[in-house]
Amino acid sequence: MIAENKIVCRPLNDKNKRFLLGKAGKVQMLAIGLNPSKANEKQLDPTSRNIEKIANQNGCDGWWLVNLYPKRTAKPFNLPKTPNPSLIEQNTLLIENLLKNPKSKISKILCCWGNHVEDHFYLALQAQKILECIRGHGLHLYCIGKIKSGNPFHPAPMAVNRFLGGINHLKLIAYD
Repeated sequence: MIAENKIVCRPLNDKNKRFLLGKAGKVQMLAIGLNPSKANEKQLDPTSRNIEKIANQNGCDGWWLVNLYPKRTAKPFNLPKTPNPSLIEQNTLLIENLLKNPKSKISKILCCWGNHVEDHFYLALQAQKILECIRGHGLHLYCIGKIKSGNPFHPAPMAVNRFLGGINHLKLIAYD
């Protein structure tokens, strides 16, 4: 069992990939981003802190952050042109296991991968695959807003402040 209020990161101490980040709770939100950046078991980054706050403001005391692709980079254009099939398989399996596990207590799914999903063909494919899996579990999809392309808004602090009025003014909306 994962202890509540402790940051969980899978794998630990890995600067190249991250499959999962978050904190267990009694009611949990699952956020789906594009790719991981710097946050780890020792320290959250501004985006993961915003995800935690969004979860708390929407009745969730726990949250998990997964991504369409688990390769760590601060810049999505630095993701590989061709994905590593093993990383995709491990990532998809982790997400499916989270959704199947009744101990996960996931009540909300926050889609938040932002603009760059079309930059690499496999990101859009992963988004479709993950969304199909989530719908198969009967869970509702939410976002904090949609960008012009129709993709869900990314919860980066600068964007949230500039375009959505700040973190304290966010409301979850349905993401279809």
